[in-house]
Amino acid sequence: MAPSGPCPLLFLTLILLAAGLAQFRPRDTCEWFVREHVDFPNTSATNDHRCYNFLMLNWNLTSPFCKPTHTFILAPASRLRAICGHGVMCDRCHHCDSNAAYPMTTCRMVPGSRPGCCMYRGRAQTSRIHVTCGQGRPVDFDRVL
Repeated sequence: MAPSGPCPLLFLTLILLAAGLAQFRPRDTCEWFVREHVDFPNTSATNDHRCYNFLMLNWNLTSPFCKPTHTFILAPASRLRAICGHGVMCDRCHHCDSNAAYPMTTCRMVPGSRPGCCMYRGRAQTSRIHVTCGQGRPVDFDRVL
C-alpha cells in the first residue's frame, strides 16, 4: 500500500528541489569566468570575423538578444590567476587591475544585427585588464584598461 496524504508529495517536492539546487552553479566562479572569456587554445577559422561569430553563437552569447560587446582573452587560465595574487592593485570590493598585458579579441556587434542573425567584428589587441576577484581567482571580466 502506497503512503497517502501530503507527506509523500512534500517529500518528493523537497527531493526535486534539492536535485535542482545541486545543479545550480553561480556565475561568480572562476570556472564561469574561464568559460565566458578564455579562448585558449585559440579557436581557429579561416578569418577572425567567422571565428568570433562562431564563438559568440556557440557560447550562447547571442540569445535572447545580440550581446553588444564581448572580450575573449587568448591566454591560458593559469596565467590569469596571477591577476588576483599578491602585489596586485585591488580595491576593497576585490576589483583588480592586471600587472601583465594579455592578448585578446574584443567582439563588437555589427549594426543591423538581430537575434538569430548576430554578426560581429573582432579587434585584436594586447592590453591589461580589470577583473573582479573571488577566493584569489578572477570571477568576472570588467573591462580592458
